[in-house]
Amino acid sequence: MDTAFLKQVGRYVLTAILSLLVIFYLLYHLFNGFNVEIETEPAFLTTQHETLTLDAYVIRNETVLYAKTGGGVNYAFEDGEKVSKNAKIADVYSDEGGRTLTAEIIEIDNKIAVLENSNEEKNNPSSDTQIIDSRINELYYSIREKIEQGDLEYALRKKNELLTLLNKRQIVVQAVESFDDKIVSYRNERNAVASQMSDISETLYADRSGYFYTTVDGYESIFTVEAAESLTLESFDRMVSSEPSSGSGNAVGKIVTDYNWYIVCEITKEQNRFFSEGSSYRVIFPYSASEEISMKLQRIVSPTDSDRILLLFQTGTLPEGFNYLRKQEIEVVQSEYTGYKVPLSSVRMVDGVQGVYILVGNVVKFKTVEPLLEQNDYYIVKEQPTWMEDENYQIKLGLYDLIITKGTGLYDGKIVDA
Repeated sequence: MDTAFLKQVGRYVLTAILSLLVIFYLLYHLFNGFNVEIETEPAFLTTQHETLTLDAYVIRNETVLYAKTGGGVNYAFEDGEKVSKNAKIADVYSDEGGRTLTAEIIEIDNKIAVLENSNEEKNNPSSDTQIIDSRINELYYSIREKIEQGDLEYALRKKNELLTLLNKRQIVVQAVESFDDKIVSYRNERNAVASQMSDISETLYADRSGYFYTTVDGYESIFTVEAAESLTLESFDRMVSSEPSSGSGNAVGKIVTDYNWYIVCEITKEQNRFFSEGSSYRVIFPYSASEEISMKLQRIVSPTDSDRILLLFQTGTLPEGFNYLRKQEIEVVQSEYTGYKVPLSSVRMVDGVQGVYILVGNVVKFKTVEPLLEQNDYYIVKEQPTWMEDENYQIKLGLYDLIITKGTGLYDGKIVDA
């Protein structure tokens, strides 16, 4: 057998294979160079917190209002409104159908509230379209992210906020002058529904002044301020394990008689290193559109014979539209970061430098980033400095830069065919 001939054939075969691979490689990248499917996401400025998530129990002094009958109720006040002593709280109707009509009235009231909040923009003619568009986009992406994570409750909580922003934008861009006509229309609809109610069987009045709420959970006589002030581990366990009280009659609402209210949370000794009795902390309430409230740490209950610790926070702040659900998840802010929100998957290492690819027209550019915080699938990266602060500011990610979140074969200077 001629081994030299076989070696010669082998070299030809190997060369042919390598040539085909090179041609395939060039065609592949040439094809992708003109057919890159690009997806982008604008860099918005956002503030994120590094937080400690805890379960909290809300404690307030609350007086329940009871009706003798169990029909529909037409309330004279909305949740959180201040009522004076002897003020008319609600009309109670004898028929059960009144409950359905009451639900319709509450839904109409909700629509009116959204439009009234939207109308605030008509008194602010200097509003910036970019600012409101930024808020809409940030909220949209936040809602989309939560839906993808299966948190539909978050989307429902944010629905009215998004509707209000979209309505405000219509006023800003002068698509509408105001929503006054719609508000009048809804008020007429509300009156028409209310007129279908049967005869009033009972009218309830406030026996004291305070803040009115329609929701009653049966724990009003258990989670009291008096119980909070004498809180122990044993009394806390009794409170959370108690069955709700049905009271006497049909509960139609309650009056909170003091603007001071509390939350109590259980933590571990490891977590307690962050807390100091008497200090104030920023507490975020996700169930109330992530409302942030400054609360004073009134007491730390820390028995020497137990690893369990209780924190009792107090505040006198009463936000409008706040959700006082008895047990809810809260977040205590430990640190705060302001910067651009960047998907983790978009961050690359190029020549030892961390950054992202952005799209400028149809040209791909590489911009550097400096991560400050990692949360879920995103980084919060440092805000771009001004030209006076940093001569290299142009190579750093800036506000509204279009971050490429999907694309192949990317490099600085690449032309993307539209």
